[in-house]
Parts: sequence; structure tokens; C-alpha cells
Amino acid sequence: MVKAIIFDFYGVIRSDEYHDWLKKHGFESSMARKKAIDMNKGLMTIDDFFQYLSKISGIPAPDIQNEFQSKASLNAQLLTLIIKLRSSYKIAILSNASSSYLYDVLKKTAIDILFDEVIVSSEVGYIKPSEQIFNYALEKLSIKADEAVFIDDNQKFVEAAKDLGLKGIHYKNINSLMKSLEAIGIMDK
Repeated sequence: MVKAIIFDFYGVIRSDEYHDWLKKHGFESSMARKKAIDMNKGLMTIDDFFQYLSKISGIPAPDIQNEFQSKASLNAQLLTLIIKLRSSYKIAILSNASSSYLYDVLKKTAIDILFDEVIVSSEVGYIKPSEQIFNYALEKLSIKADEAVFIDDNQKFVEAAKDLGLKGIHYKNINSLMKSLEAIGIMDK
């Protein structure tokens, strides 16, 4: 029986400004990705990360931050669904991100109240798809793997969750998510 639904944040609940920015500015290099991993593991601050992006792009860090914010959008349809799901399931976020940045976004958008737990890689020192971060999330939610559904836009992360016994859904859009939830008995047809 499913007791909790765990959502990725960037690329699912909110747009993924980082990957969009890299693509737009032609910086999809392995070094930029490595720096993002360092930030996600808590090895560098979000401010240091923006300074790094500034260094490689020549764009002032505050301008990069403003660009991230101006391009960001929440998935309103998914938030409506989350509100509905909250009455029957624990709802959590599991995100590879900087905790200060993510918590700031949650607070500014006033959606922080929708989540029972927010697990952020930079706080726990592990990133998806590591087994440790999934186990940490299950422990925080006080559930077993087969009692959780994990939703992410990264297929590799979904497969890692499935390998640990969670039900996994690759997020593409709200309609495919609804069908996948129906298929596992979460949503009424």
C-alpha cells in the first residue's frame, strides 16, 4: 500500500533553470556539470556556483541569478494534483540542489506548506541516484520502499528508485503522470 509520494523539484514541480541556462549559453560542459554536482553535494555554496557560472560566461553573477528567477515557472497543474493527493498520502520533495536556494524558492512561492518532508542533497551529502539518499528519504518519511512512489524527470533516477523497491514514474507531463498514477491505483479513473 502506497503511503507517500516523493517528487523531484526541478524539471517536475518547477522549471529547471540551471539546465535551461547552460543550454542557452552553450555551457553544457562536463566542468559546469561537475560544479553543479559539487554544489548539490554541499561542497560549494550557491553563491560560489553563481560566481563560477559568471567566470565561465562573462555574465555578472547577479544577472545570472536574475535570469534564473525570471525564467522560472511552477507547474500549476501538478501543484493542484499535489493538494489533492495530500489528503491521502505523505508528500515529499527529493531534490539534487542547494538547500538554501531550494528553501528560498519554496518560501517565496508559498508552496513549502504542501510538503511533509523536503530532502535536499546538499544537506545530506548524497545525490540521486545514490542508494543513500533514497534510504534517507524513506527513513524521514517512516516508510518502506514498497510504500513509496518516486516521480522524477530523469529516467536514470527513476530506475535507481525502482531498483531499491520504490514505485517509479518518469515525469514527462501532467497527463502521462495521471495515467501512471491511475495504473498503480493512486488516482481514480
